[in-house]
Amino acid sequence: MIKYLILLVIPFFMGCNQEAPKKRPNVVIFLADDLGYNDVSAYRKMHPVHSDTPPTTSTPNIDNLMAQGMSFTDFYCGAAVCSPSRSALMTGRNATRVGIYNWIPPNSPMHMRSEEVTIAEVLKGEGYNTGHFGKWHLTSEGPDQPHPNDQGFDFSVYAYNNAKPSHHNPNNYFKNGEPMGELEGYACQIVIDEAIDWLEGIDKEADPFYLNVWFNEPHLQVAAPEELTQRHSYNQDYYGAIENLDLAMGRMLDYLEANGLSDNTIILFTSDNGSRWDHSNDPLRGEKCFNYEGGIRVPFVAKWTGQIPAGKINNMPGSFTDVLPSIAEITGAPLPNRKMDGISIASVFTGKEESIARKEPLFFYRYFHDPICMLREGDWCLLGYQNLIPKAESLNEGALANIKPGPGEPRGSQWSFQEGHMSFIQQQMPDKFELYNLKDDKEQEFDLADKYPDKVEAMKKKMFELKAEMVADGGDWFE
Repeated sequence: MIKYLILLVIPFFMGCNQEAPKKRPNVVIFLADDLGYNDVSAYRKMHPVHSDTPPTTSTPNIDNLMAQGMSFTDFYCGAAVCSPSRSALMTGRNATRVGIYNWIPPNSPMHMRSEEVTIAEVLKGEGYNTGHFGKWHLTSEGPDQPHPNDQGFDFSVYAYNNAKPSHHNPNNYFKNGEPMGELEGYACQIVIDEAIDWLEGIDKEADPFYLNVWFNEPHLQVAAPEELTQRHSYNQDYYGAIENLDLAMGRMLDYLEANGLSDNTIILFTSDNGSRWDHSNDPLRGEKCFNYEGGIRVPFVAKWTGQIPAGKINNMPGSFTDVLPSIAEITGAPLPNRKMDGISIASVFTGKEESIARKEPLFFYRYFHDPICMLREGDWCLLGYQNLIPKAESLNEGALANIKPGPGEPRGSQWSFQEGHMSFIQQQMPDKFELYNLKDDKEQEFDLADKYPDKVEAMKKKMFELKAEMVADGGDWFE
């Protein structure tokens, strides 16, 4: 009898000594719209002031997130404009491979196809509650195309594109596909209200959650409370919108802390592309729409209490395409059975490795503005042009567009994606090149192409291969 009792007791005590399985982390992605590298006050302190009129924004909540987590100096968005950038973030695939060649206008066939697998779909398959709040811009308003609820989100409050008529009292938001009418307040605060309401209604103890908070701020048309705008002597509405966004983020961060959710939540903060405002991307060259560093290098912060080192600054080149693979590794979720352009940098987030060597270079293609191609391999950056652009603080995106209105066509009539653009995309190849060492010259001031012709040729070959491969994968929207 004693023998049988011992056999029963031993497994009981063995079980008591085993650690209970840890709950998988929640995931929150904060995404700003057109926020520049230099617009975050803690990023601005990383380099010397480059002008007499630098941004005067104060972003204490983002700064505090940086103090609690890891900040990346060389992180790239998905594209120099919004729709393709967001597609890369959601799928782990280059935007050109996804077929999002430019921003998505109303009544366009171009959209994120239903066969693309999003972060939300990956995590929903693992039992996560999933919610999207804020700008979407991965489908075209008008046609019957997949909305957030069709691509992995249990619940969504979204605008197809920019808040209208401005960030103040927007009237173009939808809740689970149904119009919400005119809303009172500012877009960023409305988005946070809705996100907190959703969190209040789900069982956060039973299942983890994945939350997108994709602000409309500070994209045009900017608006912010007077108590924020009046603090600035120039660019008042723009800087005020950024500070309002920061306040909205602070409310969500406070909610997570007050409800015991902060420690087991991975929080990411970034911007979909660079800013169009002078000095907001300093010290980087260029701005939104252009494949210079100022158009595609963005602030990126990752925080996970006890897992990601606090106050760490990392210089590894990262990309929006790395987010899905990294989250999949951390949560134990399987990767989609599709060609992935990103890599998992989970071990970099957690401080186990300082950097990871990429097998494939970072690559950007956008047909509408030069440089049409950018390839980064290690510290080297090759820019590929049809037409060279003189260095300047301000770039006129209309005058520098590769496709312009024909005789009698209204100004801006060629700006969005159209049928004639597809043949342009399929045939376009750069034939002029600049080479920069970004470790020594992040400002892209010193073209080294003539000094290193072999490097140019090797990178040019890879650039041509990736452009052709990805456009073939992206397909023709008008066939």
